[in-house]
Amino acid sequence: MTTSNFLNPQSTGLYVNTQAKHIKFNKSGADKVAEIIYKAIVNDGFGNNMWQTSDLNPRDQSEQEMINWIFFVDTANFSFWPDEGDVKFGVKDHKGKLQTGQMSLCAAVNRALREGIPVTDAKFMANATMEQFQMIFRSDTDGKMTLLGERLKAINEAGKVLLDKFSGSFSFCVMRAEKDVQRLIHIITDNFESYRDMCQYEDKTVSFLKRAQLLVADVWKCLGGKGLGEFSNIRSISMLADYRVPQSLVAFDVLHYDDELKNLLKSKIPIIPGDYVESEIRGMSIYAVEKVLEQIEELARDDGRRNIEVNAVVVDYFLWGWARNNRVLVDVLPFHRCRTIYY
Repeated sequence: MTTSNFLNPQSTGLYVNTQAKHIKFNKSGADKVAEIIYKAIVNDGFGNNMWQTSDLNPRDQSEQEMINWIFFVDTANFSFWPDEGDVKFGVKDHKGKLQTGQMSLCAAVNRALREGIPVTDAKFMANATMEQFQMIFRSDTDGKMTLLGERLKAINEAGKVLLDKFSGSFSFCVMRAEKDVQRLIHIITDNFESYRDMCQYEDKTVSFLKRAQLLVADVWKCLGGKGLGEFSNIRSISMLADYRVPQSLVAFDVLHYDDELKNLLKSKIPIIPGDYVESEIRGMSIYAVEKVLEQIEELARDDGRRNIEVNAVVVDYFLWGWARNNRVLVDVLPFHRCRTIYY
């Protein structure tokens, strides 16, 4: 299976914007948030050290070791929110701080490595059992890791592919891409089934590729755009369409949801993966972030700051972090409850 017959994420955003029934883009809101992010980049250096903002991320290891850590984490990185009434899954990090959401996954992987479990080794990944996964992803709360079976399936499959095709390390996938983001994304989606984040929308097959693009972005961030983390076309990546960034876009008045969609989200009725509503939320988020990014680039040109490195990953990281730090504001409108392996 190849991705040649699918709209890429940026083209998906453009297409969904022409078809969307429940969501509208608001340029004035996009211009305002672009100015906020631009000021954060210029005044605070936002985006320069994204990987270093969390001490859960590996550093001071070999490129291959860090890339293998990233690959394991991003292969298992999806759907952490608890069902209504359930307790959140959580893991204490090496400092004793309870981590939830994506950070709980990182904390669990690091805990396993400290305990001598070679979780990022391709042979371990290919042969890991449910019993081992239950140990690795044991919770420090009364909550349980969601979709544990699906995570195990994704890890088993990924480990086998690494051993069969890439000498047991994702770093060989990165090398084969020859610094080309899109080539690496095609390698990922062509070879690793759990990364094929695509569906039918109206009369076209569209793709969002949240985790595949996150995998590329994490390698880029971790290695500071150098060595195996150097990509000639990182600007070609889109935002990483998930649950939280759409909430930020609504809170910043970049996206307008109609009453029908608002009522659906407030009801917390589960949405089926690939549903029209899910595609519309994710596609419009991609479109909106591209417009925000274009405005940031225009602000930089007007200021004569042509050396500023900004891309959709930087904008996404700002909006995702803002949602995480401003839950009271963003949760006025609940996130879309779609239980899926793709984000």
